[in-house]
Amino acid sequence: MMEFLVDIDGKIYEISELVTSISWNDRLNDGCSKLEFSYIDDDLIIENGSTVSFKYNDVKMFYGVVFNVGMNKSKEIKVTAYDQLRYCKAKDTFASGRATVTTLVNRMCNYFGLLKGALNDTKYILATDVYDNMTWLDIIYSAISKTLQNTGRFYALRDEFGAISIRDIEELKLNLILGDESFVYDFDYGKSIDDGFYNLIRIQDKNNAQFIEVEDKKSINRYGLLQYFNVASEKMNASQIKSMADTLLKLYNQEVESLTLKCLGDTRVRAGSSFYGQIEDIELNKRLIVRSATHEFMPVHTMSLEVML
Repeated sequence: MMEFLVDIDGKIYEISELVTSISWNDRLNDGCSKLEFSYIDDDLIIENGSTVSFKYNDVKMFYGVVFNVGMNKSKEIKVTAYDQLRYCKAKDTFASGRATVTTLVNRMCNYFGLLKGALNDTKYILATDVYDNMTWLDIIYSAISKTLQNTGRFYALRDEFGAISIRDIEELKLNLILGDESFVYDFDYGKSIDDGFYNLIRIQDKNNAQFIEVEDKKSINRYGLLQYFNVASEKMNASQIKSMADTLLKLYNQEVESLTLKCLGDTRVRAGSSFYGQIEDIELNKRLIVRSATHEFMPVHTMSLEVML
């Protein structure tokens, strides 16, 4: 059972019986979530700026603002709404002090007047930096990436039914199995070294005018030399840079696998969630993090999940 409410100029309409299709897409640290729906009604005109609230079986799925409205010849009205993170696509330039991901998210929410939810303390203090002509989302994602590279802790920025949150991926684990014998009816799988694969890490230490390198010769002999390069912060000493290079090699020196599962729907699953995957044909038997989730709610609830392997 679903509850679909639209607030137009302060007047709330229940349109569950009018809706003909609903699709909700959510991506891990890749912009805002998007709700697309259509309905047929000659009298109700949803306008851009209206707010949308969608619950499915009493689970709070989406709360956001309408950004696009259109109509076709059969008078079917198509609507696209985004959550609060849509506003954080705005570019800006500023210098940050010694901040954590959490303090940057607080700053972003205060600047745009966004409602805040659970903001985990990410603790790792980033080096002072200047962000020039970057979107706020890219600034936060860059901070999350640096935190991951230096601590191994991974965080998700997302809107949880109208509340901006920072979540440790570890706390988003679900007690759920998806696979051959449980909910999955199709899948697509592949392996690649085309993007995100590196077997030589080369970091420039500007303090000593030298480069620090770590490599995997066995991997280079097999795949060819694929180099990652970056410039270390002046705050880092040689030992810290070597440690960072070792972490990066561990992260990147492995073939990039891709897997999309087509399953029966489960309202607990969204980007950043993890579950246990079991598919015999590709010898899959491990926990998986959801990179992208698309839920379709009509005529039955199904979901397409792109996962991290």
